[in-house]
Amino acid sequence: MIRLKLPSSRFAAALLAAAALPLAAGQGFAADTKPSPVAASPLPAIRVVAAERRELVETLAVNGTVVARDEAAAGTDLNGMIVTALNFDIGDMVRKGDVLAVLDRSMLDTQLAQMRATRAQAEASVAQMDAQIADAKVNVKQADEELERAVALQKKAVASKAQLDNAQNAAAGARAKLDTAVKALAASQAQIAVIDAQISGVEVQIDKTELRAPADGLVLARAATVGGVVSPSSGPLFRIAIDAKFELEASVAETALPRLAVGMESAVALPGVAERIDGKVRRIAPEVDQGSRLGLIRIALPKEAPARAGSFARAEIELSRREGVAVPVSAVLYQGETPLLQVVQEGRVATTPVTLGARAAGNVEVLSGVAEGEEVVARAGTFVADGDQVTPVRDVDTTGAVKP
Repeated sequence: MIRLKLPSSRFAAALLAAAALPLAAGQGFAADTKPSPVAASPLPAIRVVAAERRELVETLAVNGTVVARDEAAAGTDLNGMIVTALNFDIGDMVRKGDVLAVLDRSMLDTQLAQMRATRAQAEASVAQMDAQIADAKVNVKQADEELERAVALQKKAVASKAQLDNAQNAAAGARAKLDTAVKALAASQAQIAVIDAQISGVEVQIDKTELRAPADGLVLARAATVGGVVSPSSGPLFRIAIDAKFELEASVAETALPRLAVGMESAVALPGVAERIDGKVRRIAPEVDQGSRLGLIRIALPKEAPARAGSFARAEIELSRREGVAVPVSAVLYQGETPLLQVVQEGRVATTPVTLGARAAGNVEVLSGVAEGEEVVARAGTFVADGDQVTPVRDVDTTGAVKP
């Protein structure tokens, strides 16, 4: 016999309530079958800027090294000379002709004394030759007179043939001695000329023992030391920046070189100097390096500029300066090689091809296609397309006023 346990009254009430829920829910769904209305989507807010007329200054940024405009080197071609004194150091200003260093000249002084003594001997020899020539001339005169008498006596048949021959031989011998004395005099005079040339050479070398500045300028480097031995292979002992003028030597891409011209203004930033220095392009190299495809230019710096040779520097060269209608570079959209601007007119975007000009400070000149005052999408091509309706958002300044 099976017994069923009936549920309690509380449990039965719960079951009845659960059975009634589906019916109530079904009734509720049937009553709410009408759909709610959908809200209209707002137009996208797009930042726009107006094409404005402004001054466009197009520049080219370059980097380089400060160098001396022109350098002068002071060295010596004397070999084995010892430096005895140094009168100038690095950073000193010198004048042309100033004695930079002094070399030991004792050996050259000795050579000069010997040569002057040799010259004195040669001068004595010349004096001796002069005396011999005078004596020889007297002998020649006497021999000629004897020969004339012998010829006269021979004609009168008083003198013998032997006497005539002796007179002739004596005259010829006297002339030979005179000729020898004259040649000896010429040799002694030539020797004096050689000695004089040697003396001049030694005097030049002695003058070179005082190493002089070849030009006015600033001493950049000094390789000489007191007691050091110098030679031609030692290289320059002093390097001088002529007139203390410095320039920025910079490398420029070959594609930018045709836009540069001598005399263009530039603003140069030197290390450690807060304010930029005015400079001018002085020289543009006519040759481009075949490996790097770069060409060198020189930007002249003012003489009072605190420039130091070898330091790094930057410059911005002014390529052009003019007024024109411009928009931000970010507003330009490209289709292939054609530049486009997305013009916003009455809340609708219209893509317009334009002709661009100079670029400067994040702006680009618009030569045609967009007029002054027209509004364009500030960052083109990102969110909108041609024909889209948008809500223009203009720049607002710090006071909350909308910029025109």
